[in-house]
Amino acid sequence: MGTKPLGVAMGPLGLHAYVANSGSGTVSVLDIGDLTVSTALGPYNTPTALGVSPDSSLVYTTDSTANAVRTAQKDVLAVTDTIAVGNTPAAIAVSPGGIRLYVTNENSATLSVINALTSTVLTTVPVGAQPNGVAVNAGGLEVYVANTADNTLSVISTVTNTVVATIGGMSAPLGVAVSRDTLHVYVTNSAANTVSVIDTGTRTITATIPVGTTPWGVVTSSDNLWAYVANHGSDTVSVIDATTSTVTETIAVGHQPAGIAVTPDGVDIYVTNSGTNTVSVIQTLNQMAPTLGPQSGGTKVTITGTGLANATSVHFNNASAPIIANAANRILVVSPPGVGVAQVAVTTPGGTSNPKPFTYAPSGSASSISPAVGPTGGRNTVTIDGSRLATANSVLFGTLLAPPLIVSDQQITAAVPPAAGPGPVPVTVTTAGGLATEALTYTYVDPPALTGLSTSTGSQTGGGVIDLTGLNLGTVTSVVFNGLHALFSVGADNTLAAVVPPSPITGPVDVTVTTAGGTSTLPGGYTYT
Repeated sequence: MGTKPLGVAMGPLGLHAYVANSGSGTVSVLDIGDLTVSTALGPYNTPTALGVSPDSSLVYTTDSTANAVRTAQKDVLAVTDTIAVGNTPAAIAVSPGGIRLYVTNENSATLSVINALTSTVLTTVPVGAQPNGVAVNAGGLEVYVANTADNTLSVISTVTNTVVATIGGMSAPLGVAVSRDTLHVYVTNSAANTVSVIDTGTRTITATIPVGTTPWGVVTSSDNLWAYVANHGSDTVSVIDATTSTVTETIAVGHQPAGIAVTPDGVDIYVTNSGTNTVSVIQTLNQMAPTLGPQSGGTKVTITGTGLANATSVHFNNASAPIIANAANRILVVSPPGVGVAQVAVTTPGGTSNPKPFTYAPSGSASSISPAVGPTGGRNTVTIDGSRLATANSVLFGTLLAPPLIVSDQQITAAVPPAAGPGPVPVTVTTAGGLATEALTYTYVDPPALTGLSTSTGSQTGGGVIDLTGLNLGTVTSVVFNGLHALFSVGADNTLAAVVPPSPITGPVDVTVTTAGGTSTLPGGYTYT
């Protein structure tokens, strides 16, 4: 690591972890598979917190002394964009679709809402004093901000970008995490050595859990069963049972732990130790992941525990599973074919373990995608309807991966990944039961370029028909003259006809076309006389 690591973020695909080294101005990239550190991202001034795009291609970092958010492309290992925000940005959250970034500005008492597609600040929301931790729920509808100086939690609606509730009763709150099911928010109280559990429906504190000294970061597991807390003052991590709201284990880590993240499968926990310039990797014990797989078998399943060395067999009910790797506290096996629920047990020379349930899921069906056309730059959100989609774990646009967001068993959404060029690609949905059975197609289109008008002047009363020329106009959805929508018809990919709308003013106005690929404006392109 670099010096004084603070924030840590996990890529949604579970392949890499990213660590913000605030003292050395770098972001370390950790390979989850072999626990190696690759070339660091940079340059930064003082990186403090991180977020990762849903397709894992972009890493967003708050740079606190630069009052900015910096965007880095993971594949080129370099900062490619800088977005000015408020004073001393402290934390960042990425919306489920990757379209919005939410950044707390500690010394401005604000939350910056950023359009990730355009790298611009959409709005700035006033919150409480000295905001720090921030989290957005899995539905993308609410954002939660911990206000350290006034002991409150702000609840922000992402529809209106306004504070809709302020919850008191905290004590110098720092970290915030939302359960995957969106039902509970966990807030670390750094001055009280506790964690507050908040019911998101009633917006009230339902439990206060004693943890270690000066708790900072907090994270929840994807199965909603656990919360993990980094205790900065006692060099420990508290493991909270979310069902009982009690600490079940306290784990020693490095000096001054700050940030904390968990892998998507819930097997490993990553903790930054700011006082020793290290990252602790904690393996959860007596766990199995994934717990779902197709009836055809072939799922790689990780089993953790103690006394697992020299395993002689692993059975899914009565069916034997091939063992790929075996260590004292971890086994990797491949699930055999099956149906229903199988009890998984490990046999070693010391005996047979307690069983863990593994469910064989039937395949799902993806019947439609909307919209089916979009920009080559991606980042827009699509909706996929079908059946048995509640266990969807990936969506492929051609060969490009997009993590899905589960809406219901009949619907998922996904943020479209960027494409190298225009054209149709197959869309493949994978669930716990395997590939969905329907074939879907999504078409990437290049952004439009409006280059000219056949007539550039006309009466204020409008009504004239003119031709608009340019590139990539075939999917046009609107033509606007200074905010006034015009009737139009598409002639070809490089031309369309529009009826000039009446105007309340005279003089030059902008003409804008919008297509599935984006927008293009001809400034002052038409003059009303």
